Amino acid sequence: MSAFRGVRIPGSTSNLGPAFDCLGCALAIYLEVRIEPGTGGFRVNASGTDSAKMPVGEENLILRVLRRMAERRGKALEPLTLTVQNGVPLASGLGSSATAILAGISCYEIATGDWLSFDEIIDYGWEFEPHPDNLAACLSGGLTIPATAGASRPAFLKLCVPDGITPVLVIPEFEVSTRTARKVLPDSYSRSDVVFNIQRTAQLVGALATGQWEFLAEAMKDRMHQPYRTSLIPGLEQVLALKAEGLYGAALSGAGPTVLALAEPSRGEHVGRRIADVFRDHGVSVRVEISRIDTEGRRFLE
Repeated sequence: MSAFRGVRIPGSTSNLGPAFDCLGCALAIYLEVRIEPGTGGFRVNASGTDSAKMPVGEENLILRVLRRMAERRGKALEPLTLTVQNGVPLASGLGSSATAILAGISCYEIATGDWLSFDEIIDYGWEFEPHPDNLAACLSGGLTIPATAGASRPAFLKLCVPDGITPVLVIPEFEVSTRTARKVLPDSYSRSDVVFNIQRTAQLVGALATGQWEFLAEAMKDRMHQPYRTSLIPGLEQVLALKAEGLYGAALSGAGPTVLALAEPSRGEHVGRRIADVFRDHGVSVRVEISRIDTEGRRFLE
């Protein structure tokens, strides 16, 4: 086993409104896993956010990826104990699957000393997570723009977002699976809706790269996925139309049900309360987290 004893993976948000499967952004919420030699097999000890929902046996995703990696790479594994401290809500549109997959790959590297390149990590991760926007953001940090071509490896562009904006996460206390959220989407779109989203995605990237926050309210509008997912999340339509002091723009985070709001740093708590009030008016209990953009990505721990 290497000198490292653990890994920390940030959660992430994706889509940011119009950029469906096109943008990912790492957030300062973390999955942390530490490994040590075990006895009599493999064991997972979990604590933190949604830990009661985490499988601790062979079906645990981190463990499944770890063992699959050893099989793929032809390496033997000694018994291990994984101690998981989770800060990424499950099935909430915050990249929990991507964090677990990258944690499994990273634990394999620590356990075997078989260190992988960025491209190899993406290749293996893509086998478990077919949506590379979250994977890239969790691995590299910052704002990432993936592009895929058939079965080829995704290519990624990373951008740094200037200071001056705060991500506010409003997390309903129920889950929406990615599979369910994709089932409600249509098979085709009108040209006008596609052009609408292309225009706003371009403005969104420009605004985030240059700090022109005043463009975000319009740039985060969408016609491709959010209008169809409002049926799954009571109050979402009203939240996306909300105007509040300090709120630059809001969007469904990934497949939801979490809402990502981008706010003035001094007004983050106010924005979170306003959005929470709308959800509660529709009978939805939520919790609010004030976060930041993680720029480091995956980090090994000693």
